[in-house]
Amino acid sequence: MAEVVFVHGIGPVEEPAQEMHTAWVAALAASLRNAEETEAADAIEGGRTSTAMAYYRDLFRPYTPQDEWDQPLPEGMADTARRVGQDFLENIEAHADRPEDREEAARELTPFREDLGPEQGVFELFRVTVGSLARCGPVARSVFGALKATIVTNLAQVAAYLDDERIREEAQEALLREIGPETRAVYAHSLGTVVAYEALHRLREPLPLLVTFGSPLGLRTIVRERLRPQPPRVPGMLHRWVNVADRDDYIVASLDLRKVVASADDAPEVLGETLMVRNRGLDAHPAVKYLAHKRTARPLAEALRPSGAAE
Repeated sequence: MAEVVFVHGIGPVEEPAQEMHTAWVAALAASLRNAEETEAADAIEGGRTSTAMAYYRDLFRPYTPQDEWDQPLPEGMADTARRVGQDFLENIEAHADRPEDREEAARELTPFREDLGPEQGVFELFRVTVGSLARCGPVARSVFGALKATIVTNLAQVAAYLDDERIREEAQEALLREIGPETRAVYAHSLGTVVAYEALHRLREPLPLLVTFGSPLGLRTIVRERLRPQPPRVPGMLHRWVNVADRDDYIVASLDLRKVVASADDAPEVLGETLMVRNRGLDAHPAVKYLAHKRTARPLAEALRPSGAAE
């Protein structure tokens, strides 16, 4: 159990937990220093504040393609993955910064809105979705990369979490095992924000802080409707929830989670306004880019201060 618990998102199954943990600690410590929170930075980097990575990516190995068109998904899961991919395209169309990116996404969505039908078969529809994402410039430059196999992998991981009950349970348990009375904060990225949302509803003790970034919690047609519990609401034992987003991160479905997740009647201010950031480079999604922002780091420094300490 740790004072600060990290929850990773989608990505290569071969990426080691320790490698991710080390990178997250380094990025967070650097941004704490930039925010003039030197004491918190030294404590995180030096191990005086304990940290842990809730790791579950190895659970996705059975759903990892071996080449760019290998697609080891059952029919229902392939349909879930297709719907996730369509949501990503609609995110680009809705809130990409550049008009040309929005127009490109609209062009790629045309077949979905006019021609696609069940007679084409689930796997053909899935391949059309993957092809659309691969052709769409912003997505090809961002988290998915240019290879179709990479797109399949990432869509498959979201679908596997939603459709495979064993993966869903074991991913949540990976997080809950790291949380104890000493835990001050959970930092969750990408699919990890969905894992955290569901797992934290099972807590029986208070959690001072949840920070989510690059979150797909608001995906309109597939994730939002299948979150547990329903309707989506703030976990009851959570004291503060900070969400961080880059509008050009196309996994981010909603730029204001308050429109998706209802606050409890007795604690309406737990989830505040989403903090907007601009991640550098063409790839807006990586966790370490979000962790490099002072806006992402400051809530942790506040959570780690002794009660009543001056800021």
